[in-house]
Amino acid sequence: MTVSQEAMNALLRPRTIAVVGASTREGAVGRAVMTHGAGPRFTGSLFGIHPTNETAVGHPCVPRFDNLPQPADCAVMAVGDNRIEAAITEAAEAGVKAAVLLGRLYEEPPGDPPLRDRVAAIAREAGMAVCGANCMGLFNAIDDVWMSMTHLAGNDVPGSVALLSHSGSTWSGVGASQRQAGFAFGVSVGNEVATTMADYIHHLCDEPDVKAIACVMEAVRDPENFIAAVERADDKGLPVVVLKLGRTEKSQAFAFSHSGALSGSDAAYDAVFRRHNLIRVRNLDEMLDTLEMMTCGRAPTTGQLGVQTDSGGERQLIVDLAADIGVELTELAAPTRARLEAVLDPGLEPENPVDYWGERGFEVLPQIAPILADDPGVGAVIIATNMVPDRRILYDSANAMAALHQSSDKPCALLGNLHSTIDRVEAARLRALGVPVLMGTETGLLALHHFFHWHRKRAETRPPPSADDDVVATWRGRLAEGSVTSEDALAMIAAWGVPIPAMRDAATSDAASAAADDLGYPVVMKTARADIAHKSDVGGVVVGLDDRQAVAEAYAAMSAKLGPAVTLQRQAKGGTEIIVGVVNDPTFGPVMTVGLGGVFVEIFRDTVCFLPPIDAAEARRLLEGLKAYPLLTGARGREPADLDGLADVVARLSGLASDLAGSVAEMDVNPVLVSGDGAVAVDALVLPAGGGDER
Repeated sequence: MTVSQEAMNALLRPRTIAVVGASTREGAVGRAVMTHGAGPRFTGSLFGIHPTNETAVGHPCVPRFDNLPQPADCAVMAVGDNRIEAAITEAAEAGVKAAVLLGRLYEEPPGDPPLRDRVAAIAREAGMAVCGANCMGLFNAIDDVWMSMTHLAGNDVPGSVALLSHSGSTWSGVGASQRQAGFAFGVSVGNEVATTMADYIHHLCDEPDVKAIACVMEAVRDPENFIAAVERADDKGLPVVVLKLGRTEKSQAFAFSHSGALSGSDAAYDAVFRRHNLIRVRNLDEMLDTLEMMTCGRAPTTGQLGVQTDSGGERQLIVDLAADIGVELTELAAPTRARLEAVLDPGLEPENPVDYWGERGFEVLPQIAPILADDPGVGAVIIATNMVPDRRILYDSANAMAALHQSSDKPCALLGNLHSTIDRVEAARLRALGVPVLMGTETGLLALHHFFHWHRKRAETRPPPSADDDVVATWRGRLAEGSVTSEDALAMIAAWGVPIPAMRDAATSDAASAAADDLGYPVVMKTARADIAHKSDVGGVVVGLDDRQAVAEAYAAMSAKLGPAVTLQRQAKGGTEIIVGVVNDPTFGPVMTVGLGGVFVEIFRDTVCFLPPIDAAEARRLLEGLKAYPLLTGARGREPADLDGLADVVARLSGLASDLAGSVAEMDVNPVLVSGDGAVAVDALVLPAGGGDER
């Protein structure tokens, strides 16, 4: 953490607030802050700082910080950018520990150093926590503090969610939404002059009323502090839900390896979020549904869902979307189906999701969810209904859900299939009881997917596979020397226990034939030129050489074009081609890629990114997420691949990436050939962190 807990407490929970630029003028920011800065439940003091005014909007004003009757915890800077530097200097000299900078810190012409840097230096020297600059401010609904440009209605009753947003407009829109989201804190983080999103997360881990953190994020400016903060949150069981903005940022245009082309900055963020159990959402509705589930106060007993619905069509919609999203619907146990069959009208199927609506719909309605909750395979229960106002089915469904929440310890929620139909009064009643009301079929199922996954992830352990110190030191030294051939790269990954084919070097036709005889046919011939990264693109790889004549002919053609040095490999058994790669992300360090490999890797782009190291169990789960996964399990009569062997290779390569962090700029192991007999790395490409001339 880069800011002290004392300073963060002064920023988020001040007892004495001073508004620099307090004003009585209509439309002035200083007047707005003085008007709503201290809510009716705030028990501290609010003062204005103004050279002549004695009061502003009923609050006392003084000319300087030194004239305050007690020291200020936090100063709100409601003045123009041309007065910010002097104001924050005065605040720092008076011992103020926190500030809210609402301005942009713009000056024309720019100073040297710029105003932003000068203000940041003042704050750091004084140990101040700073919200902003270029922000909307912050609120604390627990203490009723509103140090912001505007008051956000609907937060009179404090909740359990902390909102951190780089976007001021999103902060105000989400903070004032009408869905009873339940915020405890809301911070428009701004451009992080002296205090970053990571500092807020660190502090919020110690706020007992906060049960989840929502981040609307443009970028991570202090990655080491951020990772430490989110690890601390996960250790404490505090879910962090992130909407990452700018995810379509273009990847590197000229990457050395396939992995560099596949692992753009957004892929790195995705890998970081996955590794540290952050919940990534794609829009604000998904974020709010997810926050409701994550703050319900209950954990799923399994990773599967039981569903009650009143519509055959919406039952199909739920099944389709659940399959797309990856939400598992419980295969109900025989006793559960028997109990359902006993209460359902004839012809209605006792299967999950349960469409219960028939001639006795209202009579059956309250009986279904408790039966589902009793099934040992059901980890959470939802009742899916549209919650249309002024209809009996709305009130009966809400009552059934309230009763289930009281009678069962399992998580339960009401799922509205269309957010515009949901009755706000009944939704508020259920939320007050602790029952989530999810406001859309897709966003609700996504929230449930995140809910199951987050709880499962927290139970996992990841023993990092690693080589011994001598091996690591040897290869760090070798990489520091510069260029690494593909044969060197294969030798390096073999040092981490990754299977590779037997190889021989040759520089004449006779030597090539002798090497092939020694290896055993069939063999693969590759050019040994170190300056060619992608050998197959220039005819530098020939496979399927079955005898001495084929080897001689291939050598004659390759040596004439690419030079005499070649490498012969025993050809691995055919199988599915997989790529495992590493790039050194400038923000987060080593980021890895695994996916469908071969020469078309950048065309199909069926990959997933992750942070090393991982164990084989996590590698197996990543492989299961690939579109090509059915190719590995025997689709269309193919031989099932050795998934355990492949997962072990991925885990070992992740150990290499972790052990050699800082020494490898990019690496491709492509392809890893996986068949029913195991997985073997056939080719590898490494760019040392110091560069090299391979391009």
